[in-house]
Amino acid sequence: MSDSERLSRWWCSVEEAVSRGDGVVHDQDDWPAEISTLAEVAVAEVRFDLAGAQQLLDGLESLNSPWNHVARLLRLRLEFRSSRGVRASLKQLLEQSEQLVTELDRSEGTTCARTRHLMATVNLQLNRPGEALDQMVVALEELGDVPSRSWFLDSIAQAYLALGAWNEGRRTLRKSILAKDAVDDHLGIAISTGHLALAELQGGNPQSALKVLDETWSRRAASLEPLSRLRLVTFQLQAAVELEEPAEIKARWQRLDELLVECGEVAHYLVGFAFMARARARASIGDIDQIGADLDLAADRLQHPEMALLIDYWRVRLQPEERRASGWKQSMQKSIESLGSVSEGEILTRLLFAEEQMAQGDSKGAVEQLDQAFTRAIEANHPGWQEQVGRIFRQIDSEQYSRRTIERFSGRPAEEMEKTTTEDATIIFADLANFTSRSTELSAEEVMETVRSVFELAVPLLAKHHVRPLQHLGDGLLAACQGDDHSRRGLQFAIDLVERTNAASRIRRAQGESWGLDLRAGVNSGPVVFGLLGSSFKQEWLAIGMTTNLAARLQSKGEIGDVVTLPEIAERVGHVGPNDIVEHHPMKGFPDPVALLRIRV
Repeated sequence: MSDSERLSRWWCSVEEAVSRGDGVVHDQDDWPAEISTLAEVAVAEVRFDLAGAQQLLDGLESLNSPWNHVARLLRLRLEFRSSRGVRASLKQLLEQSEQLVTELDRSEGTTCARTRHLMATVNLQLNRPGEALDQMVVALEELGDVPSRSWFLDSIAQAYLALGAWNEGRRTLRKSILAKDAVDDHLGIAISTGHLALAELQGGNPQSALKVLDETWSRRAASLEPLSRLRLVTFQLQAAVELEEPAEIKARWQRLDELLVECGEVAHYLVGFAFMARARARASIGDIDQIGADLDLAADRLQHPEMALLIDYWRVRLQPEERRASGWKQSMQKSIESLGSVSEGEILTRLLFAEEQMAQGDSKGAVEQLDQAFTRAIEANHPGWQEQVGRIFRQIDSEQYSRRTIERFSGRPAEEMEKTTTEDATIIFADLANFTSRSTELSAEEVMETVRSVFELAVPLLAKHHVRPLQHLGDGLLAACQGDDHSRRGLQFAIDLVERTNAASRIRRAQGESWGLDLRAGVNSGPVVFGLLGSSFKQEWLAIGMTTNLAARLQSKGEIGDVVTLPEIAERVGHVGPNDIVEHHPMKGFPDPVALLRIRV
């Protein structure tokens, strides 16, 4: 057996022990003692026995390659467990992981894949979901067909959800659950189900969340440890509260109480979230007196400042106005200012401020609070918070919300965008390749899911580069970039979008799927007529002229993964790539063939 095969077998044995739930590593008979100890470290780390894992790791003598690299990775994973939320430590950890990847030999691909997985997880903690997704694409392809493949899908789904790609995120989590179901990975199924339920709750679909939770509970609860069961029940209770169904709340509450007794005095964050959920349940049925006690128990286990703000929010939100402490607004405003970074507690608190001001008849003050909440949710690049704020913002002042959304993408005041003007701008036309064939082979639901995934992946990139979506044309997107440096921003948006959809396609194909999100784009700069067409029945933003027409024709000359533009545009913005191709093509409206630049993304 080669070193590469031995290393791959070792990783598989460790991860199978975790998936089975017993933590017993098989196939150790021919392993040296120190390699068996490494396996114990890996199992203990995944099972959250961090002190035991660290003690075992510290007791090991220096190891030869490739086991010294495995030990380094395990040490980094333990450091990650202890540094979650500490930004400086996370950045240092990311640098050390990147260094380890550069030192790994080609025969150590299985260790490299798991190091990239760690890097992706760190990037998610640092709110860099795009970078996390890029790492996971490579990791999944390096990994091969092993038991932990479904674990990698969970991290990919988290990156998708953090990017606002709800459709692709939920889709990936469902695939992960199916893969884990095939090997009876009870713990893995519970974790994936929790992620999927949270995504449904954030998307405003508590009924869907409860359905998937109940199915997993009925099939897997008996095989789970108490804390894993407690996590499922906490989500069940949260979904029942949001559904406002007393019978469902009562049943989940009783189950949660039983599990809290079983877990005892464990100082675990999952127990803290369970007490928080119980406090919300109490409020929903009018059991006010014990809310504070539950939140005190939650605070004992959730002592990070961001969690303290969230608990303080629920202390106010769940109590009748006459029971709220005096000066609560000023106190919570100080907490928001002291944190600096955006948190769920801040977003919810600003929404509460807006609700209070609307109740007092101060609609202007309410809109100002919503505007701040919207701005902060965008700063955090958190689609769930953006949707949550947007739902309330639309109810209170739909016109102001529309204006803020226009400004988010265009980078310019909405009033300017409503005028009919002619100006130099960059037009981007992107569409899915082979859409007709896709439509005939796939169901209508699958086709719509694909189109929705492309547009959801585009949203954060549109906002990042201040590119305004004009029209969704079936399988295509027409967008415009205006203002200073529009050629560079527009071209970079197209490149980033094709790269991101390429990553999603590679992930799909690594799972054996035949249809990806195969995109190509055309980019052109020049004079464009902009204006608003229609009435209150239907309105459309239009970009008219030869510049727009040529962008569409450029797109049609590309292959999957191409961004096609004119050479002079790429030269103007300093984009020169070694794989770029210049070709001459006849174009309608041009007497001679036009030189086109195909950027291979």
